[in-house]
This record gives sequence, structure tokens and C-alpha cells, in this order.
Amino acid sequence: MSAPAPTLGRLLGSWTPQWGVCAGLLLAAAAYLLALRRSRRRWPRQRAALWLCGLVALALATMSGIDRYSELLLSVHMLQHLLLALAAPVLLLGGRPVGLALACAPPATRRRLGVLLRSRAARAASTPVVGFLAFSVVILATHLTGVFELALREPAVHALEHAAYLAAGLLFFAPILAADPLPHRAGAIARFCWLMGAMAVMAVPGALLTFATSVRYPHYLAPARALGRSALADQQLAGVIMWIGGGIAMFALALGLTMQAMLAEDRLQRRRERHAGAVDALAPGAPR
Repeated sequence: MSAPAPTLGRLLGSWTPQWGVCAGLLLAAAAYLLALRRSRRRWPRQRAALWLCGLVALALATMSGIDRYSELLLSVHMLQHLLLALAAPVLLLGGRPVGLALACAPPATRRRLGVLLRSRAARAASTPVVGFLAFSVVILATHLTGVFELALREPAVHALEHAAYLAAGLLFFAPILAADPLPHRAGAIARFCWLMGAMAVMAVPGALLTFATSVRYPHYLAPARALGRSALADQQLAGVIMWIGGGIAMFALALGLTMQAMLAEDRLQRRRERHAGAVDALAPGAPR
């Protein structure tokens, strides 16, 4: 494969539309905006912005120069994986699509959605342990087995790999972010622990690639050479992106969620104190 050296402009540009993906993303955007218009209560604009940014992250990962260069440089491929498994799921879940569906649906549909959310399958899928296992299996299986090389040779496997990253990310982050009314929501300490566990999982392939003394995926030998790069050096950069970049993202999210929980607890405590003060003021014998 011959291609010019990757630059930021070429990574974010060089778009190659995939009409199936385009149709899916446009349908998801249209469905959300239509639900937003039909919602019976005011919906925060930042949630809609997060949903749309999540769709943009998916478009960047699958149709921009990032997708093109992911077959030429492993470092770009790792960036693509972070977009699919971390950035896109977090942004999409921040849009609270389930909550919006409940807010705009008629009573009968809302009751059916409620039954579905309380079903055994939904309760099992929304547990943090299931999400963590799905995330761990996908990350480790795709990087530590022959699946990675197979996906580079077979477009269908590559597409399934991308879908697996997105699905695993959604399963993992849904109970952690606790943005939607799902059956299970992890507490503040549990959220931090699950995110640190996922960070450790990502560190495994990251460290292996960073400290490897030989090229793990032979597919990248010829393309890297054609670009004037060392495949081994690029592999080490890919490991740093997965290990350090992914770790920083996970830690920042954990820190943000912890701060959010602390602020929510502080607001709750203040409401309790105001309520207690109001009750004391109305008590018999209280000073007027």
C-alpha cells in the first residue's frame, strides 16, 4: 500500500464514505432529535450534544483518515480502538438515550420499555461484572490472539471487531456512568474500582507492545517501511497509546465521576440540613 505520510489533517480528513455506516449514523441522529422534539419535559442541550459527538466519534473511527491509516500503522489502529471502545460509548451514554425514549414515548410504550428494563436479560446485561468481563475479553482476545491479524486480512472480521469494541464499551460504561435508568447502578467507590480494573486490562496489551523486541503483527512490516517508519517503533508507540493514553482517559473519567458523586452528596446533605431546620422551626416551643 502506498500513501503519503500521516498528518493530523490526513487523519481527520481523507474521508471514505461507507454508505451503510452513514445511513446508520444519520438514522441514529435523526431518531434522537425527533425524540428530543417529542419529549414532554425540557431536555438539557448538553445531553444532545454528547449524543451527536458520540456519533461523530464513530464516524471518525470508521470513515476518516484514521480508518485508512489504521491498516498502515498500528499506532493509528490503537487510536481507532480507543475511539470505538472508550470515546464513542461514553459520549453516546452521556446523551441518555434510554431516558429520552422514556420521556417521549406514549404511556403504553413507556410501560413496555419499563417491563423490558426490568427483565432478567436487561438486569443481567446491566451488571458491572458483565460489562467488565465483556470489555476485558474483547480487549485481550483481539490483541493477544490471531484475531488482530485476521481482521486486517478479512473486512468482515474487521467490521465485527469494530462492533465488538463498541458493544463492549457500551456494556461496560452503562452501569458505571449510571446516566440512564437501568436496573443496576454502581456506587461511587465501585465505579472507581471498575474503571481502575479496566485500566489494568488495557495495560496488558499496551505493555506487551511497548516492551516487545520484535514486531507482533507482521502485516505492518511492509506498510510501515513504505511510509519510512520502523514497524517496531510504531508498535511501541501503539502500546503507549493503549497503555498510557487509555489509562489517562480511564483515570480522568474515574476522577470526574468521583467528584460528581461528592458534589451530589454535598447537595443532598445541604437539603437534609435545610429540611431539618424547617422542621425544627415548626416544632412546638420553637423560638419565633
